[in-house]
Amino acid sequence: MTIIQEPEFNNIESGSSINIRVQNLTKSFSGTIALDNINLEFNSGEIHGLVGQNGAGKSTLGKIIGGHYKSTSGDIYINNKKITKWSSKMALDNGIAMIHQELALVPGLTVFENIFLGIEENSFGILRKKNLNLYKKIDQKIGFNINPNQKVVNLRIADQQKVEIMRAFARNARVIIMDEPTSSLTNDEVQKLHELMITLNKSGCLIIYVSHFLDAIIEVCSKITILRDGKLIRTNSILKENKSTVVEAMLGTSAEIAFPTKKSFESKNVKKILELKNIRSKTGIKNVSLDIHKGEVVGLLGLVGSGRTEILRSIFGIDSIQEGEIKYLNNSIKLKGPNDAIKKGIVMIPEDRRKQGLVFTQNSKSNITITNLLKISDYGILKFNKEIILVKKLIEQLDIKPTNTDGNISYYSGGNQQKVLFAKWMFNSPKLILLDEPTRGIDVGAKRKIYELINDLSSNGVSILLVSSELEEVMGLSDRAYLIKNGKTFKEIIPSKYSMDDVLFSLFEAKKINTVN
Repeated sequence: MTIIQEPEFNNIESGSSINIRVQNLTKSFSGTIALDNINLEFNSGEIHGLVGQNGAGKSTLGKIIGGHYKSTSGDIYINNKKITKWSSKMALDNGIAMIHQELALVPGLTVFENIFLGIEENSFGILRKKNLNLYKKIDQKIGFNINPNQKVVNLRIADQQKVEIMRAFARNARVIIMDEPTSSLTNDEVQKLHELMITLNKSGCLIIYVSHFLDAIIEVCSKITILRDGKLIRTNSILKENKSTVVEAMLGTSAEIAFPTKKSFESKNVKKILELKNIRSKTGIKNVSLDIHKGEVVGLLGLVGSGRTEILRSIFGIDSIQEGEIKYLNNSIKLKGPNDAIKKGIVMIPEDRRKQGLVFTQNSKSNITITNLLKISDYGILKFNKEIILVKKLIEQLDIKPTNTDGNISYYSGGNQQKVLFAKWMFNSPKLILLDEPTRGIDVGAKRKIYELINDLSSNGVSILLVSSELEEVMGLSDRAYLIKNGKTFKEIIPSKYSMDDVLFSLFEAKKINTVN
């Protein structure tokens, strides 16, 4: 196809060189500038990393190139041809595919149907057979091993992310924009994806890699661009950068990536908030026993699929308990559902903030106060002035940007959306917070704010049960942790007394034992 008003534009074809240039590119949302006069160039043979704090503009830039956003001003050039009309379909038709951080899949369709959606022209089954062969080739290269006939709605977030990646590769794209593609993948899966990126890059593909995992950026990228507050700080060869120089440029100040200092926690003479005894559920929990004291941060350490999220869901009343006992504040309880848990002061921040955490048709203020309207009501009448005062206090405390209480969270960065989600449950004054991947898709600056928040909450007597695929995060934040494998707790550790190597050895030894059995 040809781009409207640009008949001389040639589609990006296999083997052709690629140059994408943005000139004086500016983008604003409701008066807030996301990108400020960006001049930048991308070329074939690059794995080009885009980094910056949440809100720096990196995802916005990727979405403009991918045709999902229109710039407020400025121009895009492809192979020196100015683009006057652009959309996500035009971008895809011209070989530019995007893997979204916020997954854009159709839940009711199968994995296969999602991957080939929009390119499935029916030729009496001939094309389906051809696509099935292509699916097998992609799966063989990347090794995700997902059943193509399974419905997406039944997949874990990690597997949905794999479908997004496979969908981009199925389109034979010459430019692939990856927006946080590895946030839910295991280390082995990340490594396989990186190997595939390098292979594609050698064949002439251009890969634009947006990620908050700086180690991954440094490992796989040839070039790096750093953004801060919507402005271009610098573009450089990756050979001239290291983690410290990148972090300093992102934050605008010298900073170490570290966890906040915690006071040593002693459980002696501190009351138990929660105790699980031999819990079993339909979702795969087989034998889970653990306890949490007031003001304690307890981590769950395990590989993706080990049952960590299922433990949180069972505590929150989403998944019913078949056997065992839950004791809360020394009383045996049987939760009928999440509403029952919330009334008791148990809240959960889920892994998928878009589908399970926030209401995107509501503004930031409504999302924050929705959990406890009684707090801002008198005799059933909402007190709007009181609501604004309390919300402003939380926005300031969590450094949410924009600071507007009526902000449209659809346009917030992932990090600021996550802060709104934290504010939502803090507004409910909980006793126990269940955190599932609390820093997924969040940059180093926003992570540090979340870490400090977790530390402050525990210092003020709030108990926290933490799940994270980043082992360093669990080890750095937790007072105690439990090792999880195949839905079972099999070991309790004190993170300050264990090394990362010890934990990894224990997890993989458990894997071997369970495989043999």
